[in-house]
Amino acid sequence: MKKSFVMLTALVLLFNCRVSLAHLGHENESNLKTWKTSDGLVEVQAFFVCHQGENVKLCKVNGSVISIPLSNLSDMDRRWVLDKSIVINNLNIPNTFELPITIGLVLAIGVLVAIAALSIYTSGIIFWQRSSVFPLAGAIVLMGSVALLAVDKDDKQSTTLIQKHFEPFSGKVKFRSDNDYFYIESEGMPDHPMMIGIRAWQQQVPIPQHYVGKNAWRIPIKPKLADTPVSAKTNLFRGAIALAVNGVPIFNPIKNDGKTDTLIAGELDEFGGHCGRADDYHYHIGPVHLQKIVGANNPIGYALDGFPLYGFTDANGKEPKDLDKFNGRTEKDGYRYYSTKTYPYINGGLRGEVMVRDGQIDPQPRANPIRPDGRPLKGAKITGFVRDDSKKTISVKYELNGKTNSIQYSNNGAGTYNFIFTNGNGDETNAVYEEKRIDGKDSKDKKGSDKKGEQSSKKGAEETRLPWIAAHFDELDLDKDGYLILSELKKEIDKTFAGFDANKDGKLTKDEYSGKGSPVKSALAGFIKGHAEEFSDKDGTISKDVLTTAMIKMYEKADRKNTGKLSKAEASQSGKKQ
Repeated sequence: MKKSFVMLTALVLLFNCRVSLAHLGHENESNLKTWKTSDGLVEVQAFFVCHQGENVKLCKVNGSVISIPLSNLSDMDRRWVLDKSIVINNLNIPNTFELPITIGLVLAIGVLVAIAALSIYTSGIIFWQRSSVFPLAGAIVLMGSVALLAVDKDDKQSTTLIQKHFEPFSGKVKFRSDNDYFYIESEGMPDHPMMIGIRAWQQQVPIPQHYVGKNAWRIPIKPKLADTPVSAKTNLFRGAIALAVNGVPIFNPIKNDGKTDTLIAGELDEFGGHCGRADDYHYHIGPVHLQKIVGANNPIGYALDGFPLYGFTDANGKEPKDLDKFNGRTEKDGYRYYSTKTYPYINGGLRGEVMVRDGQIDPQPRANPIRPDGRPLKGAKITGFVRDDSKKTISVKYELNGKTNSIQYSNNGAGTYNFIFTNGNGDETNAVYEEKRIDGKDSKDKKGSDKKGEQSSKKGAEETRLPWIAAHFDELDLDKDGYLILSELKKEIDKTFAGFDANKDGKLTKDEYSGKGSPVKSALAGFIKGHAEEFSDKDGTISKDVLTTAMIKMYEKADRKNTGKLSKAEASQSGKKQ
């Protein structure tokens, strides 16, 4: 009996043991080398410090530290950095020996389990001198434990593999996991320049988001192919459908109108991204530039159904030609998506199991707007992006009517941002916005002023920003009956236009509406000055028809009940989604 018990104990310990190897020490070698840029024009002698996100930090011989984008280094130096990063990552991960799950191993374990079960059963018969349910139950418990161990091992391997693909950006993302999902926290802000090259723009700029905690991204650890996949041609026009390994979401290439290809429409920057209405930066095509960092044979992202998204080429370095309608195919290690240079560019939907509600994957993180969404700015092209991390400041420059304009904004801490809008003439307008929290509280325009420091809002800095019609309702309501009708709004348009139109030619020039002539006192005058670029033609003039049409659309949007009579309460709700 003692021998049987000892043998059983040894077998159980064998099945549950994990042999830990000692942590290897770092090699004592010099990292001083000559670094070259990809164009061969710049050489610098420096020590390698670290690789964070998309940047490489180097320490020059004089002690100064510099940061260089990995993509700007020569091919040889990029490979050196990637190889060095892998070595460092491996040294910083507990070097625990784990047996790979193979068919041979499963069969071997099965044989050992059978022997153990037989030993338990035989020992039970000897002990009880008859057939009993207890030894049989013991055998079943042992086999079940081994099965659970194998399943747990498989889940850990899947989690480790996903984590490995995000680790090159560990300075930008955080991750955790449970039994079902791998969670990624990020601000959605890549290291590369953003917005440059966009020629169809809605005046949105990139603001860090709070994809953290319960609002983090999640990737299924055990993805399953769905019986009814979801096509991105007919669905998924809202929200993200994938997540890049740098923590930036990837949206459907077709925008939320269900028909516009964002790439063809000129809405994307040099890296395939732009900002949404919440000033949230995201990609709409495959972020293939990330391959320079992660390597050609690793994923550049994961679809939200759990299957990986790769670049343009497969393991053989060739562009796959046998992709299904979802831009994917099944390979030896499972199903995967590929990026392509033509539509659908990324995963053409979701081949795996997901929950879709109201045209988007549910649940998924929500963006965090800090200001009202912008309007299309016809004729604008973004030409510059400058980020100063030390001052937490970003500047976006754009060309309009041959002049350079800019938006500069900085994080003041405590959830507030200071914006400086500079037009082509050098005139500045300031505004301070407060973050709109995930709990749904409204953002606030704390204050607005021109370059002389005068307040632009009579309501003061502490009141919630109101839609223009609501803010000027009392002035527009000429008969003071508590309702605004179209004829009253048109009278305001006529009065303001006539006041600006000094030469009575039916058009307003920039000199006229900018106030260089006689001052015009009306509720609409300030609105025209602030939004002139949206109303003006290519020559910079504003026609009365265009202005009237825009104001009527604003009125009709507020008049949700289509009564032709707008109350102040309705006007106050006109900027809120219902």
